[in-house]
Amino acid sequence: MIPLVVDLATIRRDWLSKEEMMDCLTIAQSLPGGIIINMASYIGRRLCGTTGMLFAAFGVVLPTATLAVLIGVLLGHFGDNVYATGAILGAKAGAVGLVLATFFKLGAQVNKERLSWVVAVCAMAAVLIFHVSVILVIIAGGVLGWLMFMKRRGEG
Repeated sequence: MIPLVVDLATIRRDWLSKEEMMDCLTIAQSLPGGIIINMASYIGRRLCGTTGMLFAAFGVVLPTATLAVLIGVLLGHFGDNVYATGAILGAKAGAVGLVLATFFKLGAQVNKERLSWVVAVCAMAAVLIFHVSVILVIIAGGVLGWLMFMKRRGEG
């Protein structure tokens, strides 16, 4: 759903700029809970305050919860079916591809600095290859981003 939310909020409705969407993604991933609920809450609050945040979160939770219950019931009946298992594996692979496409699409438009890409690749390697805690990588990225901001602010 991340690519759909990004497309809706930045292209179709023009609710957020690409930079604001990167902030939204960063905050949504950093907070506990589902990323889509966090993204919807962020966008809803940005557009309509606390009321918008509550309605956006509810609007995401209700259909998702209904679908999850329906899928759970269906998998209870067809969970051992080779076709159902194959469909689930295909959906997982598709979801990974969509998330990566969104990352590269937004990243190419927002991250113009080479250092930002180096940090992103190092963070990914730290988590995937060296099994560094995601929390530590987020904290280190925040500190590094703050230092980069302070350096740029001092130059301007």
